[in-house]
Amino acid sequence: MKSIPLGRLLATATAFGVGWVVYMIGMVFTTYDGLLSLLFQPIMAVFCSGFTVLLALLVGLVLRLPPLARIWNASAFWAFAVAGASQFFLIFGYSLGLTDVGTHPETKQQIVMLHPAVAVGGYFFLLFSIANWPIRRSV
Repeated sequence: MKSIPLGRLLATATAFGVGWVVYMIGMVFTTYDGLLSLLFQPIMAVFCSGFTVLLALLVGLVLRLPPLARIWNASAFWAFAVAGASQFFLIFGYSLGLTDVGTHPETKQQIVMLHPAVAVGGYFFLLFSIANWPIRRSV
């Protein structure tokens, strides 16, 4: 049985940790309502981050195809660019007008929020780039 390289384990754990933090920041800005959020949102962050990292690792198997592997593993540029673009859209997407109108579940008032495609896509590609970060293999 082949063991998983330590670098890949570190990248996966880092992606999970970053995903947990980003999820918690997003939840504090949207649905924080006191004690229940304080108790259950960290648990939901674990599930959401874990699922997203697992999905990112599965999609990242495509990067093992030789033509893509040569490009992706040549340097960290592409992973860094994807992570940077994801962070940019997660942070500045609302200010850039990448928004959608939603309905608050309790007050039934309309609210302007970051477009779901931008939020979910930015979150996924950030974790994808970290979980599949190019690891130099020692000879």
